[in-house]
Amino acid sequence: MPLEWADFEMNWSLFQNSLFVSGLTTLLATGVGFLVALTVAGMGERGGRWLLGATVVALALPPFLATNCWLDLLGNNGAWRSWLAVSLYSPGGAVWLLTLLTWPITTLFVLGAWGRLESPQLESDPALSGWALIRWLLWPLARAAVGQAAVLTFVLALNNFAVPVILQVRVFPEELWLAFTARLDEAGAWAASAPLVIVPVLVLLGLRKSEMSWPRPLGPATAKPFRRHLGRSWLRGSSVLTAVILALSVCLPFQRLVFNSRTWTELPNLWRAAPEVIWNSFEFAAASAAMGVVIGLVTWRRPFGLMVWLPFLVPGVLMGRMMIFVWNGTALYGTAGLAMAALAVRYLGPGWNGVALARRGVDRDLVDAASLDSSSGWILLRHVVWPQIAPQVGAVWYVTYLLCLWDVETLVLIYPPGGETLALRVFNLLHYGHNAQVNALCVTLLALAVAPLMGWGLWRWLARARALTNAQ
Repeated sequence: MPLEWADFEMNWSLFQNSLFVSGLTTLLATGVGFLVALTVAGMGERGGRWLLGATVVALALPPFLATNCWLDLLGNNGAWRSWLAVSLYSPGGAVWLLTLLTWPITTLFVLGAWGRLESPQLESDPALSGWALIRWLLWPLARAAVGQAAVLTFVLALNNFAVPVILQVRVFPEELWLAFTARLDEAGAWAASAPLVIVPVLVLLGLRKSEMSWPRPLGPATAKPFRRHLGRSWLRGSSVLTAVILALSVCLPFQRLVFNSRTWTELPNLWRAAPEVIWNSFEFAAASAAMGVVIGLVTWRRPFGLMVWLPFLVPGVLMGRMMIFVWNGTALYGTAGLAMAALAVRYLGPGWNGVALARRGVDRDLVDAASLDSSSGWILLRHVVWPQIAPQVGAVWYVTYLLCLWDVETLVLIYPPGGETLALRVFNLLHYGHNAQVNALCVTLLALAVAPLMGWGLWRWLARARALTNAQ
């Protein structure tokens, strides 16, 4: 009985910590994201595109970049600790970092909701301005989107593994990792995982009939009256907040990375000492993303929309342990193939849904015409369907590739001997304060992230050059 009561007290403490970190992160990220959306919507089409792009960059950056930057600034021996006595190794520090990583979710959801906004709605009542505009028009339009973003932010913060573990904050995902690896307590780990599975299931059931719109800045015809009715005070305030949050979440980490001379000193050493780690990162991410795309192309007609999101929303440590349970004793266990399969399953949600959305958007008239001309199977896919969906599928593959490239928690229990990735090495080094080595690893990770885009640009340039040569 005393042991059971001690376990209950420990789990209750973990539950409180997890709720505090995820709840406060959700509150701050939702508020910041909504105000940034005001700025993006008021900037017009060109300026809005730049801010929207910066928001996407903030969401797509590896979490290690911001974590290492702020550890360098506010860690135990941080550069700012002499005049800012704030410790990052605390639940508040975890909230701060998770807020910097998740605020773009709300911005993108809100901009998707405001995409339906039209100029007559703004011009119909000249007195609708400032706070009244937000209360009676913008908030009703975005209320459902804000709710969806808040729920998604809460789940992602609740199940985040890397940030709390690095900051030594006791939360449920860390308890899972310690139970599986240090204490070898299978029963305790599965018991601790219950809230982290139940919450995503409830979220998926609640969002099963929700509609989400693609985020985009307002057009010039709508942005001008939007700015006028919003008022200078709101627009200036939100613009200042946008500049500050982008500086803290994007510009400052890049500045600390690029202008640190030791980063470039350690970079050649990394390339010489660990070429296999770099190759593992690329191979695992590229192959797993390709597997997700292929599964989507083959099964897009199936009603898997909600089911495939569950592995993405549960802790990656739990996902890795489930892969061990399923494949233990088989030829796949302990191989790179298991690591790739685990990543493919973990990120099948965004990959499958993106491919299915692109596939459903194919022009049915062209498909029917080709079918009447005896085209089917591979020929139909290659000559009729693929030209229509290639850009969308390429974007889906790239997003999945980035998610796999940054992944730590899925692989931390199952990566094979010699199968360490850059993200795993960053995670291990961040515990011991090797900032220069971590910076070099982050530069390499960013280079791998940009490599597919550079390859695609080179391929398009060669295709245009070949077309010009043939034309002459």
